[in-house]
Amino acid sequence: MAGNASYANNVFTVNGAGTQIYGTADAFHFVYQPLLGDGTIVARLVSLQGGSGYVSAGVMIREALSPDSTNAKTADWAAYGSIYFDVRSTTGGSTSEPGHVTVTLPYWVKVTRSGSTFTSYTSSDGANWVQLGANQTINMAQNVFVGLAVTSGTPTALATATFDNVSITSP
Repeated sequence: MAGNASYANNVFTVNGAGTQIYGTADAFHFVYQPLLGDGTIVARLVSLQGGSGYVSAGVMIREALSPDSTNAKTADWAAYGSIYFDVRSTTGGSTSEPGHVTVTLPYWVKVTRSGSTFTSYTSSDGANWVQLGANQTINMAQNVFVGLAVTSGTPTALATATFDNVSITSP
């Protein structure tokens, strides 16, 4: 999908178009790197602006770059003022929402992978984390992709998300 990203002064600015990161296939902009095996991505979502409808931004681990890939993400859905833990546990399957919490940005988001167990967390301060929903089992390959996901809710306009304190760790 249309979009771009920049990094300056420890801040990622990600612009993304796309209809949604949900359902059986995603349409969004993804700034990512490979991850081998277990790992965690953390970021503070500072702001999310623009787009219409299903505007969303957050952190994600996904098995492939295809639209129907299995994935786990912790992301803000602007229209609902909430951060959701969204999961697609089978390729081409439906997306489920094991948990959500109403928040006001900025807010911290995190997804961890330990084997086939994926866990979502949120935090208001980056120090005290609260698990969002129950652990989810998703069978993914060892080599996956981890990064920042942004969708504007429409293929014709961009949403802009800013993230700071982004880190990716492996045990």
